[in-house]
Amino acid sequence: MSRTLSYYLLYRTDQGTVPAGLFVVDASQGEALLWDHRRGTWAYNPGLVTRFLDDYRNVDRYENVDRMRAEQVAQAITGVPALPDETAFHMMLASGAAGCNVD
Repeated sequence: MSRTLSYYLLYRTDQGTVPAGLFVVDASQGEALLWDHRRGTWAYNPGLVTRFLDDYRNVDRYENVDRMRAEQVAQAITGVPALPDETAFHMMLASGAAGCNVD
């Protein structure tokens, strides 16, 4: 059985129209990645992602989108031409959960 990934676009303010960040979440396993702008890579940080998504003050600062929409804006957010495929994301999540660096 394939685990489903959820994609979230993040906005700097509740008036945001241009996405500024991206989360990839596997809710069934409690795992999450975020695009780390400072390091220019995906970072495993389920705690930070969960706190952001669960904070009522952020309800207008993110949008749950399908993979196609995430792919459409990925280059503007990450500077990388394409999102990793779902298999690569699952490998990064597993590596992060095991305590390994996902860079």
